[in-house]
Amino acid sequence: MRLRGKRQFLLIFILMIFSLLSGCSDQKQTAQKDVIYYIQTNPASMLAQLKTGEIDAFVAWEPFNAQSVIEGNGRYLTQSGEIAPEHPCCILAITKTEADNELALALAWANVKAINFINNKNNREKVIKYAMDFTGKDQKSVVEAFNHTKYVSFPDFDQFNAFLENMSKNGTLVKTPQSLGYQDNQVFIKEFLDNKYVTRINTELNNDASWVPAAINGKLQVTLGYINQDLHHLPMYIAQQEGYYEAIGLKSAQNLQLKGFANGVAVMEAFKANELRASYLGGAPALLKRLNDNVPIYAIAGVNNEGSAIVAAKNSSVKSVKDLNGKTVAIPGLGSVQSYILDQAARQSNLRLQAK
Repeated sequence: MRLRGKRQFLLIFILMIFSLLSGCSDQKQTAQKDVIYYIQTNPASMLAQLKTGEIDAFVAWEPFNAQSVIEGNGRYLTQSGEIAPEHPCCILAITKTEADNELALALAWANVKAINFINNKNNREKVIKYAMDFTGKDQKSVVEAFNHTKYVSFPDFDQFNAFLENMSKNGTLVKTPQSLGYQDNQVFIKEFLDNKYVTRINTELNNDASWVPAAINGKLQVTLGYINQDLHHLPMYIAQQEGYYEAIGLKSAQNLQLKGFANGVAVMEAFKANELRASYLGGAPALLKRLNDNVPIYAIAGVNNEGSAIVAAKNSSVKSVKDLNGKTVAIPGLGSVQSYILDQAARQSNLRLQAK
């Protein structure tokens, strides 16, 4: 009897230990779920993966977000402007050499002309047609996408400084402006965002709407980058279609080559390899590579603010960013504007990002 009692006591003791250990394990798992898991892929794949349930949500540029919503597979969970109001998105950047001053002025002029064209309500139908041609998307998706995108000729300095500070906090930037010899962030931002070209262009156009800067040397070969099917980069396509590049001496298949890329990080790698003279790309990857890899570029014009979104599956239980706890979200790439937006949204909901 005594032996049986000892065995029962031992069995109860073992069960208690197991229960305690299980409780600790559950707490660990709960803690691990305070994350949003991310994968990296292109926007076209995001739409397919959301439809099949491989991912719970994605963050992309327009018009992919609108396409998912219009097709009935996704719904806007939150717009990037709700997470970071008036945040800078894309810029027009150029390699930093003194010899590029004339080219910088010319390209900035074509960009400003194209943005003015987009923002002119009288051009609405033509702009929609251009957007459909450039992105390959249907009219409904394009029209919906325009509701969430703001085209600007130059980004706001304070907003861009906030952009840099938040990227430093989330660990994306491993180097600081000070490590590159700048006194502080403000000094760096003022050099990185060179507004002298746009300032002059706006002044000249206000005095004479037909003003065109001097054409660049026809012998200069220019490769101008952009991101494939990115509605934010519509000014590039319009500048080509409306003859703005020809007006400044740049002709396709002669001295101008337009080259598409998968995302802004890929653009910056091309800058690093000296494959580009200028490009449209997101402000986040531009800052990332400018600081971390000291790639010598600077912004000569703005393109758009906002224009990204977190899109969840239409019939999912995800109703807020907090509901993404433990879920899988696709982004175009680390260091992109979209990854920045997802990180900001996660932090605001006391979550963090983790690779899946």
